[in-house]
Amino acid sequence: MAIIQLDKKTIEQIAAGEVIESPFSIVKELVENSIDANSKNITVEIKNGGKTYIRVTDDGSGINEDEIELAFKRHATSKIKDFSDLYKLFTLGFRGEALASIITCSDLTIISKTENQSIGKKLIYKNAHLDSKSSIATNTGTSIEVFDLFKNQPVRRKFLKSDMAETNKINKLMYAIAISNKDLSIKYIRDNKIDFQTNREDLSTIICKLLDENLKDNLISVSFANDIYKINGYISKSTYYRGNRSLQYLFVNNRYVYNEALTKCIEREYKSLIPNGRFPAFFIFVETDGKNIDVNMHPNKKEIKFVYEDILLDLLSNNISKILYENKTIKSVINKEEEKKELNFYDDYQKVIDSYNKLVAEDESLYSEDNDKQKEEKDFFEEYDKADFSSDDLEEEISFINTPEINLNDKYNSTDNANTDNSYLDLDKLSYKASIFGRYSIYESKDKLIILDHRRADLAIHFERFIEDFENKRVSSQKLLDPLIISLDSNSYNSYLKKEELFKNLGFEIERFGQRKLIIRYVPIIFENPENLDYFYQLLDVDYKSDKESLYRKIYKIISKQAFKKGYKIDKEEADYLIKNLKKLKNPYKNYQGQNTMIKIEKNELETYFDR
Repeated sequence: MAIIQLDKKTIEQIAAGEVIESPFSIVKELVENSIDANSKNITVEIKNGGKTYIRVTDDGSGINEDEIELAFKRHATSKIKDFSDLYKLFTLGFRGEALASIITCSDLTIISKTENQSIGKKLIYKNAHLDSKSSIATNTGTSIEVFDLFKNQPVRRKFLKSDMAETNKINKLMYAIAISNKDLSIKYIRDNKIDFQTNREDLSTIICKLLDENLKDNLISVSFANDIYKINGYISKSTYYRGNRSLQYLFVNNRYVYNEALTKCIEREYKSLIPNGRFPAFFIFVETDGKNIDVNMHPNKKEIKFVYEDILLDLLSNNISKILYENKTIKSVINKEEEKKELNFYDDYQKVIDSYNKLVAEDESLYSEDNDKQKEEKDFFEEYDKADFSSDDLEEEISFINTPEINLNDKYNSTDNANTDNSYLDLDKLSYKASIFGRYSIYESKDKLIILDHRRADLAIHFERFIEDFENKRVSSQKLLDPLIISLDSNSYNSYLKKEELFKNLGFEIERFGQRKLIIRYVPIIFENPENLDYFYQLLDVDYKSDKESLYRKIYKIISKQAFKKGYKIDKEEADYLIKNLKKLKNPYKNYQGQNTMIKIEKNELETYFDR
């Protein structure tokens, strides 16, 4: 193929694609320009995830009448004069590519006026060209409207995500901008509804107001420095954590950025303080000389490189470790009041969760297993079982009931499972002998000794019953004496709306109430402590349609907390009841976690221990 030089339009469209990836990119670039213009009030409005409409209005310095057209030329900027200025940056924007890229992939209208002008200017761009220019009466500042992103680039447009997905990305950005600019008043409107508005409040107030009011009592202020870096902000206490990283914000010289090394460094200090699969909240601000960082790593300027990264990581690690140690608290049980006359507003659900953490911790200590197989599943399952065999030799000689491997994906949907005929062991011909250690029952069957694990059997029965009820939309619920009213951030609320039918099928009865608030009146009967809404919040992070097993694992953890506990006494009638119900399961010999509910010891194997 012959080598040709691309035409100017193609070059501009390719370059625009590097800067403008989605509506998120446009909002970010326009808001950063407003901040750089020393604005005090900024209003951001989007519709349909920003695909069809974006408007950013500010009361900043505005653009001079004779420079407004130049602002839309590629590489036109007021932030730098030469390459060396990149390492002395104190502004968020600097490349001079954003406005030129936006008009290449959408239509745009700009109205701007400086303080020295008596009247403003209005420019309309269509198809990357100036369509009209006129004078207009307006306040000092700039307002930019963007219409129909990628309207002339259908290939790019079809790769945009759903309206809700694009909205969620912008939500996170707007929260970050509000948090990092506490001296600004920011109003955020989406689909004609005000999502939030800040009014120059202190940082902790903004964080709690925007994200989770429960953070008020769970934030630790941090402030430390060395000769190169200064760090301040907030981290969460070890008693507060989430199922994802949605409450992690990192800023460098007030720029919202992502840096995996710094994120992992902070999370590492929480490793032994919070459960696996949970993440702390943090709002960290790093300040340093511009020559110590490189923000010119990626067109969206979100990734950043540090010249002295090791020094920064050591500074973070040493100080956060010390702060967490100094703020260690003992988890306590909160006694529930006998009578409540008013609704409990559990905006901070963590208080409810922590009420039962001590009980859960004690339960975990009784049933932790050390075998290697369980360690592989540690991220997904609570380890409750502990082997009671005192002889390693005996454990090696025990022959477990042989069952074929079962694929998790069809474990509870298959109608012709090989174990449904109980062909491996006739459970109808077991003869009860005794119960021992408050945990096991011994049965005899011909020349075999069968040991039944009460807890694992009880867990297998209750779990499979719940899954069957869930698949058939008949989960039993219990009514709360005092309905719980909870508050969610925008992304969590959107996640709930997508999963509303799932929550209903799981046994929840929930009503929408006000702006991003829910009233929970019924919860699944499996909740031993009905007010413990940890399960509800975990479900917000599960993509049930594409990952059903994640949902099943979370259900398993809830049920396992109230299954038969070690030390409970059991008699023949109760042991026989477990055997009877195990027979009804697709696989009576294994629970969902793959653990054996019973084991057998052949007579001849037992005799070897008596030297026969």
